[in-house]
Amino acid sequence: MEIRIINKHEKFLIKKCQEIAMENYLDNLVLLGDLFPPCIDLTNIFGLFSSKSNLLSFFVIFGGFKLPSIVLPVNQNEEHFTIIMKYLQEILPNEFFFLSLELLEEDIKDFFKVSWISTDYCMIRDSKIELKEIPSSSLVEARNIHIPKIDVFYKKNTSSPWHPKQFESGFYFFIEGENKIIACGGTHFETPRLAQLGNIFVLEEYRGQHFGKILTTAITRKVLEKKELATLFVHHDNQVAINLYKKLGFQIYKKANLIFCKKNE
Repeated sequence: MEIRIINKHEKFLIKKCQEIAMENYLDNLVLLGDLFPPCIDLTNIFGLFSSKSNLLSFFVIFGGFKLPSIVLPVNQNEEHFTIIMKYLQEILPNEFFFLSLELLEEDIKDFFKVSWISTDYCMIRDSKIELKEIPSSSLVEARNIHIPKIDVFYKKNTSSPWHPKQFESGFYFFIEGENKIIACGGTHFETPRLAQLGNIFVLEEYRGQHFGKILTTAITRKVLEKKELATLFVHHDNQVAINLYKKLGFQIYKKANLIFCKKNE
């Protein structure tokens, strides 16, 4: 068996990777997001091939964040998993993280040193129950012309995993006040069936004024106009945010772990 990068022009192989991930659609939602526009342009896809060049498995390394993000399909064959992990030992920089609705520290520790783990809830909402619009004169649906100031907003105020490429999904909104952006939000990625809300951030001095609720409602409504599902991640102990999302119709699906690692010394 061998591992190699799958080039973007190898459409058949990319489609095959998508088909593998779709077998466990919700558990692989992040993986699928990295296999579809806009995030696929920031993603390196690696295939595990048999001696006869048949695709056995794959994984991705998303390069849009400060640290490389590695995502593997769930229910990975143990032999394939070991081969992939040993390959990653050779090619990864010193610091990186795994993002998974399945992997735990015990799965990683034989290959890498686990620095720390951040656990989120994956929450999901469908379009069966209507979500009422919250009118707001300060809410703006973002356009291409707004990208530069949105980029400045995120880079100045938050460590959210933002990359301007994510804007191409078309689900971004912001709120203005005192001639500046005071809150912004959109999506991390999308697939044919869903979009993952993310980068929802309100300046500290403007919190407690329902701007987060206004943003989340607007984004969710727009996502569900085009997709079957809206999803999001929220830190497992952020009860205020969890309660808000539940009021907006989101339900907890599963835990998702961000496992931050270093290479073994």
